[in-house]
Amino acid sequence: MGCGILAIWHDIVPEHQTDVLSWYDREHHFERLAVPGFRSVRRYQAEPGTSPQLFIRYETESTATLSAPAYLERLNQPTPWTLRCQPQFRGNSRTVCERIESHGGAEGGCAVTIRLAGPMSAELRQAIGRACELPGALGWERWAADLQRSTIPTREKQLRGGEDRYAATILVLHTRGTEEAAACLAIMSPALAMEPQGTTLTGTYRLAFSASNFAIVK
Repeated sequence: MGCGILAIWHDIVPEHQTDVLSWYDREHHFERLAVPGFRSVRRYQAEPGTSPQLFIRYETESTATLSAPAYLERLNQPTPWTLRCQPQFRGNSRTVCERIESHGGAEGGCAVTIRLAGPMSAELRQAIGRACELPGALGWERWAADLQRSTIPTREKQLRGGEDRYAATILVLHTRGTEEAAACLAIMSPALAMEPQGTTLTGTYRLAFSASNFAIVK
C-alpha cells in the first residue's frame, strides 16, 4: 500500500488495433518496466458494453517514480513505434495515483473500474464492502490522484493530441470473472446512482496482459 499507480484508459483507431496491441505486447510495456521504480503492468480489455476499450495499470515504488528524470526521459524520447502508435489513441485518460487502500490481497481475471470526479462517498464504501462478500469477489483498491504529476507536459502527451482526462478517485474491484463482476455491480448500482450525474465512469474489464519485475524463485 502507498505505492504509485499509473492508471490509463483509451480507445484505439480501429484500423490500427493490431499495430497498437502488438506495440504494447512487444515493446512498450517492457520499456516501461525497464525504468527504475516500475514494478508491474497489467492490461485489460473491455467487456461488451464497456468503453473505452483498454484499461492499463502500472504499479511503481512510489508516485515519485512517475515524475523522476528516468521516466520523463522516456516520455520525451519516444521510440519510432511509439511515434506511430500514440497518435492512434482516442479518449485517453491518464492519472498518476497513490494507492490509499488495498483489501483482499488477490486479483482475478476481471476488474471493475470506477472513476470518480470527487472523493468516495460513505454509501459507495458500504456498497463495495457488501459486494466483496459475494463468492468470486476477491478484493478492492482505492487510488487517489496526484494531479501535479498527472499534468506534466511531455512529448508523448503531444503525440496523443488534445488533453488527457483525469479522475480524482479510482476504485478497482477484483473478481474471478465477468459473472461475479456483474453481481458486484448490481449491488453497487444504487450507491453509484446517488453520485452526481456525469461524475462517475464505470467499466468491466478482463485481464489480457501481465508482466512484472518480481523475481520468480524456482
